Parts: sequence; C-alpha cells; structure tokens
Amino acid sequence: MRTRPYPVARRGRGLALVAAGALALTTAAVPTLTAGAAPPADAGSCPASYPVSELVDDQPVTGLTVHRGTQPAPFTGTVLGVLRDGIAPGLDMIMVELTSEAIDDVGGIWAGMSGSPVYAEDGRLIGAVSYGLALGPSPVAGVTPAEDMRALLSGGAAPAVAEPPEEVPIPTAMRREMVASGDATSTEAQSGLHPLSIPVGVSGLTNKRVKQLNRMLDLDDVHLYRAPSGVSADGTSPATSAADAIVPGGNLAASMSYGDLSTVGTGTTTLVCGAEAVGFGHPFGWTGRTTLTMHGADAVYVQKDPTLFPFKVSNAGAPLGTIDQDRLAGIKGVLDALPDTATVTTDVTNRTTGRSRTGVTKVSLPEFTPDAAAFGLLANQDRMLDSIGEGSALVHFTVSGTTGSGEPFTLARTNRYSSVWDISYQTIFELGGYVWEVLENRFTKVTFTDIDVRVTVDEDPRAFELSTVRVWRHGAYRTLTEDSVVQARPGQTLTVRSIFTSSTAGRRALTQKVVVPRARIGTRGAFSVSGGGGGEFFEDEEEYPTGETGPGSFEELLRALSQAPRNDQLTVALTLFRGERPITRRNRALAGDVVEGSEYWRFRVVS
Repeated sequence: MRTRPYPVARRGRGLALVAAGALALTTAAVPTLTAGAAPPADAGSCPASYPVSELVDDQPVTGLTVHRGTQPAPFTGTVLGVLRDGIAPGLDMIMVELTSEAIDDVGGIWAGMSGSPVYAEDGRLIGAVSYGLALGPSPVAGVTPAEDMRALLSGGAAPAVAEPPEEVPIPTAMRREMVASGDATSTEAQSGLHPLSIPVGVSGLTNKRVKQLNRMLDLDDVHLYRAPSGVSADGTSPATSAADAIVPGGNLAASMSYGDLSTVGTGTTTLVCGAEAVGFGHPFGWTGRTTLTMHGADAVYVQKDPTLFPFKVSNAGAPLGTIDQDRLAGIKGVLDALPDTATVTTDVTNRTTGRSRTGVTKVSLPEFTPDAAAFGLLANQDRMLDSIGEGSALVHFTVSGTTGSGEPFTLARTNRYSSVWDISYQTIFELGGYVWEVLENRFTKVTFTDIDVRVTVDEDPRAFELSTVRVWRHGAYRTLTEDSVVQARPGQTLTVRSIFTSSTAGRRALTQKVVVPRARIGTRGAFSVSGGGGGEFFEDEEEYPTGETGPGSFEELLRALSQAPRNDQLTVALTLFRGERPITRRNRALAGDVVEGSEYWRFRVVS
C-alpha cells in the first residue's frame, strides 16, 4: 500500500511504525492428509514447511479459505511449477491451479483470499495464496513459500528485504499451457502475476465519501469499499462471536482505525503458532515493524466482478491483538496484546436542527492519524447534516500528544468555513493537514494521544466578498482603485477601512491600522488587503527568530500553526522591498464571518 501527499500539507509518507512485543514460538502436530481432503482448521497447529525444492509439476495440493461466514472451506489444485526468485531475489513463487465450488463460481481466486494456506498431501504447509493475474479472475495463483512466511515468527530468520514486485512475469511455456487449458486468455497471461489486492472495508462513510478517501490516499494494491458495518470504538463488533477466532484458512483482518471511521483490510490466516499468527503472503503496507490492530472477520460474500477482480466483503470482529510485522512474505500478529491508540473525538452540533452527536475513532497506525481525524470528522458531520450541500461551520480542534523525550504538547486551532457545495468536506483539510505537519515535523518524534474536535455547523452559507478598500488621507477616506499608488511617510500609521458584502447577509465594514516601517524616501513596496489571510507573498524576517524559511523548533511550529491566518480574518499587509530581505508589517482582525478576496496596490515611501 502506498500513499500520495495529503492535499493540504503536501505529505509524502509510508507506513513505518514501532513493533509490539512478540511471544515465543510453539509447535503442534498436524494430522496426515489424504488427496482431496482439506486439513483441519486447528488454531493450535503450527505445521512444518514443505520445501520448495521437493515440489514437482502436477503435484496435488489442498487448501483452506473462507468465502462466507467464518468457517474455512476446502479447495484443491495442482502445482504448475516454481518461478525461481519470482517474488524477490531468494524468494520463489509457486504457481498453482486451484478449484472449488466457490472459486469456480466467481471465475477464480479473489481479493481477500491472500494468505489461504496450501498444503501437501502429508499435511506440510507449502505456502499461501498471494498473487493472481491482474486483468481478471483466474484459477491460477502465485503462492508465497511457507519457509519464508515462518521466518516472520519470533525467533525466525530475518525476512528477505526487497521491494514488493509490481508484476511477476510468467514463463512462455507456462503461459501457453494456461491459455490452452482455458485458465486465462493470452492477454491475461501476458499481464503476469500481481499481489492480490487487499479489500479494505471503510465504515462510517457513504459511497461518495469512500471514493473521496480513495482519491486522497491514492492507495496501491488496495480495494477500498464501503463496509456493511464497523468496529465500535469500545471494541465491540456486530460480527459473530466466531469472528473472534484466528485459525488457519480463516479470516484475518488488520485495521488502521476503528470506531466512527473503521478502515479494515481483510485477508486470510496462513498458520497459527501459539499466540502468533501469519497471513496474507504479501505486504499490507510493507512497513516492516508496524502497529496495526488485529481482528478476526465474518465474510458476508465474495463480490463477483468479471471485468476486474472479485473481492471478499466482510465485517471485522473485535480487536484481538497487534499486527507487528508487515513484510514481503506476509504479515504477523500477536494475540492478546493490543496496540496503543490515539483517540479522535468529534463533537458536532447542527445549529439549524439542534441535533448533536459525539463520535470516537481509535487509531492504531500513527501514519494514518491525519486521515482518520479528517474523515472521522467528515463521517460525524455527514450524520448531523444528513445531506451533502451548502452551509457554514465553526471548527475548533486540539491535538495532544508527547514528544520523543516524553514532554507533552498541545496544538489548538479555530477556524470558520463556508461552502455553497459541500460544507462537511470543506472543513476537514486543515485538520488533516495540521496533524500531518505535527507528525512529520523535523524536530522530534511525536506520539498522538488525543485529537478533540468541536464543530458547529449551519445549513446556510455565510461568506462575504471584499468589495472596497479606503485609506484615510488628508482628513477623509479615499477609495483605492486598481491604478492607485499608496503613499505614506516612514513611521506613519495607515488607517484602512475595508468594505465586504454578501448577497444574503448584507454589508460589513472593518477598520484596521498598520505602521509604515522606517525606510529611505523612495523605497517601494506592495500594499494588500486580503480575506482569510490569503494572497501574501512576502514573510517578515521576524516571523521566525532563527531567520530560517520555516520554524526553528517544534514549539515554533506549533505556534505558527495555531496562529496561522483564519478564513474569518481580514489581513492588511505592507511589504517594503529592502534589498534581498523584504520587510512586512501586517494587521489581522476577526471579521465574524468568512471573508474572501484579495486586492493589491503599489506602495511608495514619501517624505
């Protein structure tokens, strides 16, 4: 899974996190299997690995997976061959052809089948279904070897380090065989094998909002869909109690967040050894150490899609542990050890109807905190507005946590918004962007503990447009035109009166003052009045005491974010061009409502 920069903060991020503790490896015997019979789903089993070197073409295999509910169902198949170094140098891929009533019904393997264990006749584990053809469903699957997946367990060998392949080419002879048997078209076989997409169910959002989240995150190898239901912030789930079991061939889910905004990726468990479980057979985010929350799941059904790829729709169960490894050969979780979470609380009141609601989201993946805060807020606002449309909002949020040295920090911020299109969506970008700025700061590591958001929304938009600017000169206010040149003496106080209007709310006026810096006669500059603090191109060199182009400390960053211009501010700014370092003086004042528009004029220092 890869993400692109956050729209507000221009972020570039991976998913690199801290590992949870791991327990000791234990093993148990697995009964001998007969051809065509599936192995038992024994949660205490930790089968031995079947060496890749002993596999032969047309060798029969059996396996387990879930297509509905929680009970693993059997499938059968044969080995097509082995692609040496097919996944990465030193990491082979086993090619198999699979069949079962469920697989045949949807046309082949599906997203969410990742991790389904494949066994040899003697009960040893060959590996996990993890790769499929990119251009449509097919019974042909790529299998990650069991030996490499077992290396994820505590005390195992270090996992292979290589970039997950975007495409694994299929040898010509095998492509011809697949086409001749009808398992794939020539085009599908030519496309090669790709990691099976991870179906990530998102609850709390409408289909439109899920699409917006998908565009914002720009996730690779993930199929984002609207989940039937989510996991509550208190850890309860509407899924059946059987979803609490982690068994070989059963559902295995990993969440970035749960509560108002539940984001849960579901695959399949490959093996369970004591208190540890391994699954997927390929990465979730390929972050190495991680802190995803581990869940079981209850599969609702497998959604057919003959043009793209079928995928499993499921409801996640209650939190059961921590996914602490996210590697090329799969993910590994530890039962009964839940990860630390940040709590996002949103209190939303609809002033038009008087309705209010408090929503809570728990975030176990620190890198997902900006998105969870933003879209957790969006989910609650949509509930209270019960529409997507125009309106206005007053938003206050407080971000709390600790620095790398254990010192507590707080960022508090207030802003107003107005939109004639989608007020709920309009309000989330600053929140998400500011949380990201704190997360990705260059001064210290941070751990979020709480993000509290209070919002009052109104179904009527309230925004004013800057229309007229007047400057007091020679005993009267003079209206500035686009050809005006503002002139003043060094040290003189300029009094500025701005008029802003609204088609629905009438006319407002605001008077502000700004002092002209000391400068030589004839010094030129720029004079501006801007709503929302926008439109300023020059920063005062005194903005940051270090003289750098950004904050010089974590404390300065927090202060700059909290004091950044608001949408309901009107800013009068005067910039003088003094050599390489322009100097700016500004006056910001609250206007009571959102103010839009900016105006600029030339400025000159006179005697």
